[in-house]
Amino acid sequence: MTGRITNRPTTQPTSPSSTTPAGTGGYKIQSGDTLGKIAQRHGVTTQQLVDANKDRYPTLATNPGNIQVGWNLAIPNGGAPGAPTQPAGWAPRSNNDILMVGMNETAKYEAQQLRGRGQNVTLISDAKENDKLSARGATHDLSTQEGALSFALTLGLPADQTAKIADVIQSSGSDSRDELAQLAQVWAGAEKGGQIPSRLMLSGHNVGSGVWGDDNGMLRFETLGKLAEAMPRAARSVEDLHLAACYSGGQPLMEKYRAMFPNAKTIWAYAGSAPGSYSGAVPHQSRWENATRGTRGDLDRAIAEHTRKGENVAVWTVEHGYNDGRPPAPLSEVRSAVESSQPTFQRFQSGQEAVADPQTGSLRDFYNQVQRLLQHPELPAAERAPLEAQRDTTIRLLYYSKTVAPKFADHHATAIRAGFEAVGMTPPDFKTLSRADALAQIAQFEQKLAGTTPRPAAGDRLLSLLTNGLRDLKPSHIPEAWV
Repeated sequence: MTGRITNRPTTQPTSPSSTTPAGTGGYKIQSGDTLGKIAQRHGVTTQQLVDANKDRYPTLATNPGNIQVGWNLAIPNGGAPGAPTQPAGWAPRSNNDILMVGMNETAKYEAQQLRGRGQNVTLISDAKENDKLSARGATHDLSTQEGALSFALTLGLPADQTAKIADVIQSSGSDSRDELAQLAQVWAGAEKGGQIPSRLMLSGHNVGSGVWGDDNGMLRFETLGKLAEAMPRAARSVEDLHLAACYSGGQPLMEKYRAMFPNAKTIWAYAGSAPGSYSGAVPHQSRWENATRGTRGDLDRAIAEHTRKGENVAVWTVEHGYNDGRPPAPLSEVRSAVESSQPTFQRFQSGQEAVADPQTGSLRDFYNQVQRLLQHPELPAAERAPLEAQRDTTIRLLYYSKTVAPKFADHHATAIRAGFEAVGMTPPDFKTLSRADALAQIAQFEQKLAGTTPRPAAGDRLLSLLTNGLRDLKPSHIPEAWV
């Protein structure tokens, strides 16, 4: 977290020894400090600093980038100024190796191109069976606690750490556990004192919560952060991070990445849409690879100029902080743009207007405005959840006709046929219906079901699917892999 110093007078006590919780060290914020610098100096993560001090300084939880000279921060785990940033007796060694987590099949092409540049690339991709992984001569079902633990035991780590890793893997979303487990396999090398790739790439789709692939699960940033906490040596080995995913930039997300990887020197992401594997991602990755080779720590977004989607590149570096090429905009201005465009969202949600092209048009413009507001560093925490919900609905509206409705119709074909036939109606083809016609069919079905006696269970099951799925586009019923 970058941390903006405020020199306002404070009435807080200034003696660390008398104001910090027992069992922790204390540090008084000086001019020029940032949370990131303080965390590295004491060998903790920025998130640990926030968690240890948010009760005393509540604004850390809502606006962690704004810290004040004179605050006395509790340093968890007994840290003290000048403490080593790595576990005792071990430090990561910088190298040019790359670890790529590819949630899409096309990541194989990206890895191949990087290998063609002479780089050592370890690729993690979707397993043959969802959430299952073979290790030590056995196949482990990672969707169960027993299977996740049996897999974690193959990593050869201490018992407490093994249990934490198993919990993180098992609690991950469907069809992302196999990628997470493969990541843990690589990272286990660092936990046992070895070296792992210093450069990490995450490749796939994203709207702000995590990276997912077509017909694959989502590796959520929250889950990745939990694995980083469970495997701190590995997390501290990451020096350069590249997110080949749309809307992966913005200062709030950059802060999350830095909390996961406290020794990161550079981060490459996107403030808008990102190029696909065959439409521009490889040139970006090649330029990033060249710029982060060796001991370099200054990443200039200008190297993406004159490339497809180069204008959307956002970077963070230790020396220069965050840069997405845009002048800072007042929160009120960005918020006003979203509020004034709400009628656009309503027209598409109701089916009054249809999407001609998911990548262009007024609804895509609205989506970009929502993303920009979510990326604003001063957005109050209370506004984030409803805005994220609207973001998730909007992306599903953009792809409603292209992928959402067809995949819904295929996935629930049996339930759709049974539900409509149970009330004496001919099942419609939701694959080809416009959103307006689909909403009309759902309303007609609901009315017919209400007048059917006895009320058929198949009808109630379908009504729940239709209203939560095609009508309300809830993520619980329309997974990201359908977008």
